[in-house]
This record gives sequence, C-alpha cells and structure tokens, in this order.
Amino acid sequence: MEPTIIANQKENTDKVFLVSGTSTGLGLSIVKKLLDNKFKVSAFTRSKSTVENEIKKYYETENKIDLFKSLLVVQVDITNEESVEEGVKETIKTFGHIDVVINNAGYSQLGNVEETSDKEARAIFDVNYFAVLNIVRSTIPHLRKQRSGLILNVSSILGHRPRGKTSSYSASKYAVTGLTLSLNKELAPFNVKVLLLSPGGFRPDITNKEKFKVIENPIDEYHPLSSIDNSLKDFLKLAETTRGSHDKFANAIVKIFELYQQDKPLPTNIFFGYDAIQDSKLHFNSLLDDINQWNEISISTDL
Repeated sequence: MEPTIIANQKENTDKVFLVSGTSTGLGLSIVKKLLDNKFKVSAFTRSKSTVENEIKKYYETENKIDLFKSLLVVQVDITNEESVEEGVKETIKTFGHIDVVINNAGYSQLGNVEETSDKEARAIFDVNYFAVLNIVRSTIPHLRKQRSGLILNVSSILGHRPRGKTSSYSASKYAVTGLTLSLNKELAPFNVKVLLLSPGGFRPDITNKEKFKVIENPIDEYHPLSSIDNSLKDFLKLAETTRGSHDKFANAIVKIFELYQQDKPLPTNIFFGYDAIQDSKLHFNSLLDDINQWNEISISTDL
C-alpha cells in the first residue's frame, strides 16, 4: 500500500483519530494510512490481537513509527454503550483529546424483508446504526467542549438507492444517513463538522464472512434459481466487477481531513466510486421525475 503523504506532518502528530471496525478491510486500510501520515489513532475493534498483528506485519520491514506512541488498539463491543464509553475514556486518557471520529464498522446482509427474522434485523441495526449512535454520543461531549472536531459516518449508496434482497442492510444505512444529516445541523453551532460518506462496492467486503451474511431461513419463492446460494453467487459476480479500493478510500479520508484543516468548505455528503455516482444520479433523477409527475396530487393536501 503506497502511502499518501500530506503537508505539515509535524502538525499531524498532534491530531487524534478514533476509528471503528478496524480488524479488516476498509477500517484496517484507514488505520494504516493514518499512521503513514503520522497521525495518532485509536482503533476500536472486536479483536485487539488481530489489529496489532496486522499493523506490526505492515511495518515489519519499515520502522516508520513507534506503535506504542501513535497507535492505541482498544477492544470494544461497539453495540454496548458502556464498552464504548470506556473505550473513549481510554482514548482521552492516552492521547488527551479526539479530533476526528470515523464510524466505519458494519456488515451487509442478504435477505428479503419477509425472510429476515426479527433477530437478524435487530442484529444488523445494532452494529450498523446503534453502534454509530453509541460512538457519537460518547464523543460529542469532548468535541463540543473543545469547539472543534470532524465526524465521518460511513453509510453506503444503498442508504440512498437500495437493491432487492438487501432490505435490512439498506434500512440500517438509511438510518445512518438520516442520523448524520441531522447531526450535521445539530453540531454546526459548536464548530463540529459532520460528513456522510456514501461509497459504492468494495471487492473484498462481499466475500468476507464477517462482513457479508446470509439470512438463515430463506423462502424458495424469492430465489427462482432454487436456492439462496444462487442469489449469493449473483452478489459475488458483482464483487468481481466493482471498482472500489480500500486503500484509495483511505487516501480520500486523509484528503478530506487536509481540507478540513485548511478550513475549506466541505459537503454534507460525498459519494465514492463510479457505481455510487451513477446510482445516485439515477436515484435523484427518479425522485425529481416523481415530484414533477405527481405535483398536483402532492399539493392537494394543503389547506
């Protein structure tokens, strides 16, 4: 992974990032990229040893950083509010403050509404939405007090334009979208910026068993090719063609922070990847078409 180096690295050593979902994939790439750029990182994870081993392996031949000074790996159950609060306290105790919060943790789930159990629906919301809620509620008091900070919540293009068979995942990402856009307005008076990041697909995520789950009790009628396994194969074909790169997304995170440091105007939402851009255009154009077509009935409800 080629590092993307930004200006003023001496100043970077005072900046602290808190990142969730750092054991694999996107989160791990973000941690590596931040360390390459001399930032301090608090990595929230379910497996402390996994993250530590991956980072040590990454820097095995290049002694770029002092891991004990730049990286804090915290084993946290992000679905548990008390565990998150303890992780935030440990971060503050170690580094003194937090500058950026990146809510990256989450997983996908294949299944239609009817065949998704209550347990499966609640489980994905616990990780994809309520964990975000836990982290922002635990970190906001610190950001608000210092009158500065940046919160980056990773949603998905499916949090704007869902596909079939991903109802629970799409719903959880819609919730993140709504939470983030509201939070952006709530924290503006305290000089805390909140951005929604809406990427398209990343190749490794769909095939990663921890990141991509299949509902336990499929209904055959929803899967005309005889089994949900064939529906899964369709998604794996999509994985083979998607263009998303974890490393390049991590580069974009660093670039966004650079713009934030320079006090440049930032959007409330950024789409990442060709697929996300194309789908978002289709989605918003379709909404505009509906508004125009149904305008008469829409305004008929006004007094």
